[in-house]
Amino acid sequence: MKSKLWNMLPHEYAPFFRILHIIVAFLILSQIINSNLTDAEALTDHSLEGIITWIHVVSGLGLIVCGFLMLIWMLSQRGFSYYFAWVKLDFDGIKQDIKTLMNYRLPDAHSGGIASTIQGLGVLALLSVALSGGLWFLLNTLQSNLAYSVMHWHKFLTTFIEIYFYAHGAMGLLHLFIQQYKSRSAAIDD
Repeated sequence: MKSKLWNMLPHEYAPFFRILHIIVAFLILSQIINSNLTDAEALTDHSLEGIITWIHVVSGLGLIVCGFLMLIWMLSQRGFSYYFAWVKLDFDGIKQDIKTLMNYRLPDAHSGGIASTIQGLGVLALLSVALSGGLWFLLNTLQSNLAYSVMHWHKFLTTFIEIYFYAHGAMGLLHLFIQQYKSRSAAIDD
């Protein structure tokens, strides 16, 4: 069962990226769960709230590293235009995918398409949230007055990574169910 599930996961051609993807997903889920149990004032406490806050900080710093590893790997494998064609005002891939969706078919991932654009935006959302959290931690440690403002930006940007996390996860599960359905249909037809 475990190997069957492993083989159903995307990015079978790149085990490093597959594992990095899973690590990032678990770290983000951890951040979402423990974020409501953190308190900046608890960083100096030896309490459960202090421990949870430190777990949030350390895993957030880990997400900065993982986010940059993911971005570097993506860019080295497929290049900037694959994920960020919209920056160059190239929307042809998105238009092509919309036409495919209008025909009640799911488009394949390709350069400048919806899937690649969303993946690029997801990594940018991840990095913006993680970096703003890291900046807050640095400013808070330095007792800067800017820490409070950066914390508000961090919380605001978190909205985007949470939306991405849930939507991306739902689409991933839908993909797995469609793949499972197709493989069962093919087995029945044989």
